[in-house]
Amino acid sequence: MPMFSGTTLGSALAALIILTPAIVGGADEQPPYASATEAYHQGTSAMKAGEMTTAVIALEYAAKHGVLGAQLKLARLYNTGAGVSRDDTKAFYYFQSIADQFADISPSSPIAKYAGEAFVALGKYYVDGIGAMPLIPDPSYAAGLFRHAGAYFGNAEGQYQLGRLYLTGTGVEKNPSLAANWLAMAARKQHAAAQAILGELLWGDGISQRQAKGLALLTLANENAKAGGGESEWIGPLYQEAFANADNATRKEAEALLPQLGGVARSATAAKVSPPPPPPTRAIAKPPASQPSLSTLGEPQLGPIEVMPPAAMGLSVGFGASEDGLGAIKP
Repeated sequence: MPMFSGTTLGSALAALIILTPAIVGGADEQPPYASATEAYHQGTSAMKAGEMTTAVIALEYAAKHGVLGAQLKLARLYNTGAGVSRDDTKAFYYFQSIADQFADISPSSPIAKYAGEAFVALGKYYVDGIGAMPLIPDPSYAAGLFRHAGAYFGNAEGQYQLGRLYLTGTGVEKNPSLAANWLAMAARKQHAAAQAILGELLWGDGISQRQAKGLALLTLANENAKAGGGESEWIGPLYQEAFANADNATRKEAEALLPQLGGVARSATAAKVSPPPPPPTRAIAKPPASQPSLSTLGEPQLGPIEVMPPAAMGLSVGFGASEDGLGAIKP
């Protein structure tokens, strides 16, 4: 089996998430839905109404007949357990189906972001494994999936996850410089966790100019985490501690750097008037567990970064596996 099944889409289909034949079923067979597209719309409507059993049945029918939107919704539902019982095995196979179909689609296609999301989700599964399948943890394999998502599709989460692997030497040879570059790519896309880790590294280096950039990155990370509703439980305390320990000159320099890093300029007075609350005394768990000094890391480059699409990953991903009883995925 080839590494990926490259799929070429016509221009008329490339802009659509719903990819499906108009009518499903033969002349002598009465399908439960007028078409796979109609099943998708019914499933989506049922989801909005909170009728998850009806929604899943309709979406599984649509997914089985090639509707990308249905495959994606089911993958997310089973991955998060939102409204259904969490099922990592089913989520894995739906993400796998999406990655198999669209691994080589043009990065400029509107579908590319969904393919990138699928590769990242699969990478996370390979980092931790899935006991129920069973899927044995393979962080080296995960690194290839994150690399394809981050380099080919420009996916910020993939860039962040790969940066973390290089930072800790998990599944790849430890390389702080590569870690910083991948994290910087994600940080430029306003990825809160990537900004926080870079900010903490720079802040902890002890060099005044780097501390100012570190505080600026931590400020942006804190704002983006709060706006996105996630990861503020460990990002917020990092920012609070850095702000509390910074002198006025460093705070002013950090404020001046915000526009360069994608943030909004704010007055130093506003920062003085509304400082963050003091950091909590309890220990905060935060990834990654160990971080190198910037004396060997070098300052992350946050200027324009161009990433060329990578050559073939050289990994046999094995997409297009058997259905294993799901009845909703075809290679």
